[in-house]
Amino acid sequence: MYDTLVTGELDAAVQPRLGSRGDLIANEIKRAILTGRYKPGDPLVEKAIAEELGTSKTPVRDALKALSGTGLVSSSSHRGTSVRVVDAAMALAVCDIRLLLEPEAVRRSVVRGLDAAAFDAAFRRMVTAEAGGDVYERSLANRAFHRQLYARCANPVLVDVLDGLTELNALISVTVWEQAGSFVGEAAEHRKIAKAALSGQAEVAADRLRGHIEVFQQRVLEALGGS
Repeated sequence: MYDTLVTGELDAAVQPRLGSRGDLIANEIKRAILTGRYKPGDPLVEKAIAEELGTSKTPVRDALKALSGTGLVSSSSHRGTSVRVVDAAMALAVCDIRLLLEPEAVRRSVVRGLDAAAFDAAFRRMVTAEAGGDVYERSLANRAFHRQLYARCANPVLVDVLDGLTELNALISVTVWEQAGSFVGEAAEHRKIAKAALSGQAEVAADRLRGHIEVFQQRVLEALGGS
């Protein structure tokens, strides 16, 4: 099953907790960033965004503050607010943290047993996203798949740390995908990880996840430079 394309229901994305209106505004800004409509380094002007979305500046300001906490947005008293610039040093630092923590979290999750229904939904979502052209949905599906791999590691602090990297890793991923066109290769790697995880091969799943991140590091270098 996990070698072939399948379709299924899409689970909900993790969203900033600003209330329904704030969530919508934050997600519209996030969508614009992760689809490349707002480019790295672009200024995020409250008035312009408010006019575009048909709202006041206050909820836009709150949304930008929330997104700043995720790593998607940079704020400076001198330069104002802008889309975070992705460079090789930052991207490789995120990969390094993931290499240190995520394979072990996955190993522990598989040992305990994945939530089969939630994992299946995340996998199906990812496969559906691979077949479509929506970069934003691809990003959301990618993070949902990875989260289901580590969510049952039985260490809530570890889960929180990895969750805290998701938005920043999403920005890195879409930047690399745009420049290196690497998502198809990553999708094949995901299938191999899924097969090992679902068959209870904890060490194999962890090793394949580690290899997946290491290959992504190389893609970062190819796309962004660095050493």
